[in-house]
Amino acid sequence: MMEEVSIRVAYDTHIIDQMTEEEILACLMAESIPKHTVSSKKATPRENQTQKQDDHVDRYQRENRQLQQDSLRLEQENDVLAHRLITSKISLRTDLDQAEDRVNELTKELLKTRKRLKNAEEEKRGKEEEAAQLKEVLRAKLDKAEPEVKRSSGIISDYKQICSQLTSRVERQQAAHREDLDKLRVRMYMALSDDVTTTGTREQDQEKVCLSDQVTELEKELAQTKLQMVEAKCKIQELEHQKGVLQRDLQTARNSWLSKTVSSIRSAGGGLQSSSLPSGRASAMGRSLHGLPLSAWSSRRLSWAPRKDRGESSDREMEGRGRDSKRTY
Repeated sequence: MMEEVSIRVAYDTHIIDQMTEEEILACLMAESIPKHTVSSKKATPRENQTQKQDDHVDRYQRENRQLQQDSLRLEQENDVLAHRLITSKISLRTDLDQAEDRVNELTKELLKTRKRLKNAEEEKRGKEEEAAQLKEVLRAKLDKAEPEVKRSSGIISDYKQICSQLTSRVERQQAAHREDLDKLRVRMYMALSDDVTTTGTREQDQEKVCLSDQVTELEKELAQTKLQMVEAKCKIQELEHQKGVLQRDLQTARNSWLSKTVSSIRSAGGGLQSSSLPSGRASAMGRSLHGLPLSAWSSRRLSWAPRKDRGESSDREMEGRGRDSKRTY
């Protein structure tokens, strides 16, 4: 009996599930309306009572079935809602876990970013201080190098002027020496032609010795003048070379200062990306600035005295020439 009732209830539930709400409502309205049957025959009071009882039983059965159907429907809806609730809870929990993980990751990234930002700001301040110090050092070096360059330029111009004066003096002395040599040769030829058959007196010998000594002195003076001119030219070339080296060092220092200034500006505007100035380049610039000390200019003495070895060699040459001239006499 219970199996039949359960089967019937399941069948009714299946039918109710297939029916729409409007159809179910229409069926309920039709069942709730009392049916009036007109009997052709007059019923007895007992039959009327039994009929009423049957009507009540049928009505109660229908209501019971309706309640059972409603209960099953509500249970199904409750199951569906519970399933949806569990599914939504699971999805929400998953989303919440993912959101918490994402929050943790973002928090860690934020801490790392703040730390990097702090380090970058400290590095930026250090680079700015270093750039300011380098600017001051470079400015001091430039201020110190400018008068040295001016002084070296003045020295070079003085050397050139002295060299031109010495050149003109050497030319004049050479011309005078040629004239004196020509005169001496003429006088020597005349003396030799006069003394072919007779021996010279002591006075003539002394005069010849004096003339030969004068020639020797003039040749020595000419050699020393030429030597001084050569040394002056060497000094001029050395000074010009030092001037070129100093100008290259100044240009290198200026270029490195400009590059460091641009890099410091870029690093200041770049935020986290530091465009720092490398210590290797700073040390290279220091080496380039200190590669040729500017104080070396003041330590060099510009003297026009001939060197010892050259003087000795020139003296030996002049003595040899003097002996040759005496032999010709």
